[in-house]
Amino acid sequence: MYTYEYRFYPRSFEPEELDVFIDNMQWFISCLYKNGQILSEFQNTVKCAEYFACRIVAPERDSLSEKYGNRYTREFFEDVCKDSAKPPELLYIGENYDVEDSCTCEAPSHYILFSECLWAASPIICGDCKCPVPLYKFPKTYDGTEYFDLLGWQKAYRACDRQFYEGIGERHGYKMMHDPNSLLSKEALQYCSIMEEKTGKPFYYLLFTYYKKNKPVCPKCGEPWVNQKHAISSKIRYDFVCHQCRLVADDPDF
Repeated sequence: MYTYEYRFYPRSFEPEELDVFIDNMQWFISCLYKNGQILSEFQNTVKCAEYFACRIVAPERDSLSEKYGNRYTREFFEDVCKDSAKPPELLYIGENYDVEDSCTCEAPSHYILFSECLWAASPIICGDCKCPVPLYKFPKTYDGTEYFDLLGWQKAYRACDRQFYEGIGERHGYKMMHDPNSLLSKEALQYCSIMEEKTGKPFYYLLFTYYKKNKPVCPKCGEPWVNQKHAISSKIRYDFVCHQCRLVADDPDF
């Protein structure tokens, strides 16, 4: 992952004009997030003498390239430029070690849908290297323009993850992530189906397991799902896999 700093130079610091400039600046950053080009839509923006500085984390060195942009990133960038004393500047700060590096596989054999509660990269993981894959490498899921819906699911998952780990609503958070029939899991499996149809690659959902080991039968269809490393399963790097239900899981380490 890589950290950059955007510097935005408003033409005027008069309150009314500045409010419009800041709105467009924040919308631009938000659109980068919804398009999978940065990891968070809420950034620490610092007012300096002549500009506003905004640091962002991108999944790849070229994530902020125009080739990955969409109509919204372009429109709001143009709006910012209209009210700028000079064009915004993008400065490379360095590698970010708080977040796992992105997948570099040329052609992953399959993908996993999963997220975490802390600094969250893409909710889509390469099944071969288990590293996150930037969303802009996939077809758009929301209105053909961005990934707003899939990122909304990721936020819901992270909220359940936080409930579980911080002990507030621990059982509820765990049930949502572990039960294949929970609302969270059902929505995840819908996205797996959508993305599999769009990409032609298998998409699996990772069920979170903590309290005890998984049973030898799939919790959704009841068929055996212990990964025996045969046929297509040889590429699935999880203890359990159900190809019919598109579910994978690992036993807890203890």
